[in-house]
Amino acid sequence: MKKTIALSAIAMIAGLAHADTLVIDVSAYDSWNFQGDAQNDIASILVGAGASITNIAWDVTITSEAPSWAEEFTMGFFGNSEVVQVAPGDAFEANFSNYAGNQASGIVLGGSGMLDIEFYEQFFDDIAFGIDTYIEQGSTVTLSGSGFVPTPGSLAVLGLGGLVAGRRRR
Repeated sequence: MKKTIALSAIAMIAGLAHADTLVIDVSAYDSWNFQGDAQNDIASILVGAGASITNIAWDVTITSEAPSWAEEFTMGFFGNSEVVQVAPGDAFEANFSNYAGNQASGIVLGGSGMLDIEFYEQFFDDIAFGIDTYIEQGSTVTLSGSGFVPTPGSLAVLGLGGLVAGRRRR
């Protein structure tokens, strides 16, 4: 029994020590206005106190309302210390257009462990008091780094593994 508990603890610690990946569903967020506008959607994600984000990857499908263009849609991370312009140079309306990419990051979160992602228009606010860009279903942002809070699902799997190992010994 003691070996089972020790093995479960070692497996949990080993699982937490490796580089972390967090996939965030950003479907149904919208971009309204310029950076900092109260109407913009902001996703607040618990990543982990002191977590370090080394890479941001995105796979998003967007639709922009005329006369907004795809290149205007922007995601600002952690008080906009990291900015992702999803479709640079695409000076046209997007209609279920998919964009994927990644960029290195140097974000280190503070004690709260919270990461804010603001969705906004970078160059023009073409639609006053209206949505400029919609993020469609299936769109994700993937963070890579270390120190992330384990998801409840991964902790449950580790716990079940410990229970199964203990059950087999009896």
